[in-house]
Amino acid sequence: MSVNLSFSWVFGRIFHSGFRYRDRATIIGDILGSVNSDPRGKTKTGIMRSANLSLEQTNKYIDLLLMCGVLKGVDPWKSQEIGRYKLTEKGFRLIKESQLWQFMLENASRTIR
Repeated sequence: MSVNLSFSWVFGRIFHSGFRYRDRATIIGDILGSVNSDPRGKTKTGIMRSANLSLEQTNKYIDLLLMCGVLKGVDPWKSQEIGRYKLTEKGFRLIKESQLWQFMLENASRTIR
């Protein structure tokens, strides 16, 4: 039996939502992974495309991540096509810790089988 442990499984009920296909933790993980993949940062449109979100969802999650201090606007006064978002130190720690938890849980699930 194969177990796929994702970011959302690690944090489970903390980010529980009513989404049918992806929960909030998975969407946040997709956004953080997208922003982390480009050293220059990502535009709002780039985040929207890579995380497969609508503009409304993208705005909601970016606002949440900005308030939590996980993302920062590199040049917020420019237009959405030029202004970029980058991870803060807190964002990098969140990604590292979630990957560590995922690794530990995958190893634990292998030993249980």
